[in-house]
Order: sequence, then structure tokens, then C-alpha cells
Amino acid sequence: MTNNPLATPAQRMVEDKAMALLARPEMERVRQVVTLLWNNATAWPSRDQRDRFAPMIDEYMFHHAMRAANGDVNHPHATRFMAPPHHWFGRDVPGSRWAGDSPDFIYRTIPIAHGGHYEIHGKQSCAVPPTVNYSLMDNNSAAPVTQAILDSLDMEFAADGSFVISVDGEPAGGRRNHLQSKPGADFIMVRDAFGDWLTQSANTLEVVRLDPDAGPKSEDDMARHLARIAVDGVYYSFYITHSGNGTGPNELRPPMSAGAFGGMPTQWGCKANLALDEDQALIVRSNAAGAQFRNLVLTDAFHISIEYWKRTSSLNMDQMAADEDGDFTFVVSARDPGIHNWLDNGGVRRTQFGQRWQAFTRGAENPDPWMTSRVVNFADLERELPAGVKRIDAAGRAAQIAARLAGYARRFEDK
Repeated sequence: MTNNPLATPAQRMVEDKAMALLARPEMERVRQVVTLLWNNATAWPSRDQRDRFAPMIDEYMFHHAMRAANGDVNHPHATRFMAPPHHWFGRDVPGSRWAGDSPDFIYRTIPIAHGGHYEIHGKQSCAVPPTVNYSLMDNNSAAPVTQAILDSLDMEFAADGSFVISVDGEPAGGRRNHLQSKPGADFIMVRDAFGDWLTQSANTLEVVRLDPDAGPKSEDDMARHLARIAVDGVYYSFYITHSGNGTGPNELRPPMSAGAFGGMPTQWGCKANLALDEDQALIVRSNAAGAQFRNLVLTDAFHISIEYWKRTSSLNMDQMAADEDGDFTFVVSARDPGIHNWLDNGGVRRTQFGQRWQAFTRGAENPDPWMTSRVVNFADLERELPAGVKRIDAAGRAAQIAARLAGYARRFEDK
């Protein structure tokens, strides 16, 4: 048995079902439609990253296959998706990243139906547990709406770290760990937000419906579900992928709440489309704003994370280093600038940049998040950087990457 709380029999079962769904003959037609829709909208704009197009379609399809395979509201499970391709339990599992995945989140889904009564039984699995967000989503794939949200910072836990979350259509009525569903409720998105990849692990989660009203969902019904959400989902994921286009290249818009476009209402974010030549760098400065979880992430033209397990294409609040004044300076570039907070774009000239602030300190007057940025010549970087920036040498960088690889590998331990 493994100590990895993600390595459950239900996870393996749903992965196998998802792969079986994609192997059905009618799914080839669905894939063709999805490919055509994406290609018609992105072929020219993403012409410099066409080698990433087919892998993106693979992950897009498996993302929705995982949701369909775990779409039985009478027999729900908590299963992980939004992960890169990986090998565990003796088989290769396709990736399922989609529309801006976070390297620091463990994403899981739990299917539910309005009118049903559910309990989510969980337990913290590490000494310093991650903050966790439970978002109840409706079934509109083209324009997702968050019906209710529960943050672990507002929950109650037993002395041993265990907890129970109730989900039904009634008001909380004194139940602190409660999500109230509304008509159209579809699934709960669970996001465990890691800071320390080497020590933190996801909560254990098991789900039960207290009043099932039907038998197991058939594979035919799952296939129809997959076909619908895969085609409908193109429009929302295309919007999210291109939602940084409201500003010019290398211009960061001010931070704002993510709730307006289907994200977490308790999260603030900032996006931009970057276009940096090899001899350029982007200097970014920002504050912590009282957020207990923060991260900065680079993604490619299709909003897929860039090999974050072997390069610093993302940084979270535990991985980044503050300047001497308490704020933070980052450098986005293709070459190592010799500072701790390097966002390595992996040689991908056009990337999407995002920063999240969430899990704000309760009961405190937190300052609003802010961010500034400017493009400089890489050769001029040393004199353009503010004073007090933390440096790093080659040995330090190697240790930084080794820690990322080791922390990432823990997520797929199966023994």
C-alpha cells in the first residue's frame, strides 16, 4: 500500500474508464470536431508552437473523459485530473491539463446532483496541510458558474485532522462544513494548494451519496456526457486561453477577482501575454497582500504549463524569495539571470503569465494585491534590477530543480 492519498482504487478505476471511453469508435468523430474548432481559431496565431497542438488536444480530450468517467452522481468519487502525462500502477496515463493548470494545485472532481444528499469524508495527511478550496460548479460547460464555495480556512476539523462536508439543497443551518446546491449543480472542483512540494500532500477524500436514486451510470451515458462537454467546453477554454488579449504584449493588467469568469471568487489574479526575445527579460514586482497562497505560472500558447517539474516555470510562496524590502522581484527570461526568482520560459518566446493570490488572512486588513512590470534588455538586467534581490549560483539552481523533481514525483508514488 502507498501513503499517497491520491493513489486510490477509485482513481485507477476512473482512469481506466476514461481511457476506455476515448477508445470508443464514436469518440474519433468528437476528437475531429474538437480539433477542427481549435485549429480554425488558433492555427495562425499559434504557428510557432504547432508541435504543442496535438499533445494539447490529447490532454483536452482526456480531461473531459476523466470528468465523464467520474460523472455518476449516484456513485461519486473524488478523483484527480488536470495532471501532466505520467506512469503509475504499471500503465501510462494521459495528461489532462486544460485552460491554465496550476503546478501547485491538486485538482479533483466530485459529481453531485441538486436534490441529492452527500457527505465528503476527509482527513489531513501531512503536518502542515495545504489550504483547500471546494467550489460547487453548475453544468454549463460554455460559461461555468460557481454556485457555492467552501474554503478550508473557514472549516472545522477534529483533533486528528478529519472532517465531514455536507452537500445538499438546504441552507447550512449551523453546519459549518456545508455546500448548498442549486438547480443545475454538476460537480465540486477541489483544489489542494501546495507550497512545499516535498512535505505537503493532499487530503484523503471519500464521498458517499446518502440517497442514491439509480443504479450505476452506463458507459453509453458516460460517452454521451463526454461528447457533450468536450465540444461545449471548447468555447470556455478558448476564452480562458485568450483572456489575456485585452492588453498588448508584455503588459500586465491590474489584479482582479477570478470569480467573474468561472474561477474561484476568493482568488485574485493577474494575466498577460508575453512575447520575449532571447535577448529580453521581463522584470516583475509584486506584494504578498496577506495571501497565504500565491503563485506565478508560465503557460504556452494553449495555456498548458511548461515542464514545471524540471524548470522554474512556476514559483509559489514557499519557492520564491522576498527582496530585502519584503516585496518580490521576478525575472521572466529564456536565460538564467542568476536571481532566485527566475521564471524560466523554456525557450518558448510567446507565453502566458499569471499570478494568483488566495487564502487571504482572516480577520486582518490585507492590502490589495499589486504588480508592476517592464521589459529590459537581458544584457542590461544587472543594472535594471532593484536593490535587495536574492541571488543564486549554479549549485543553488541545481538544488532548486532537484527539489522540484523530487516533490513532483511524490504525487505519483504508487508503492
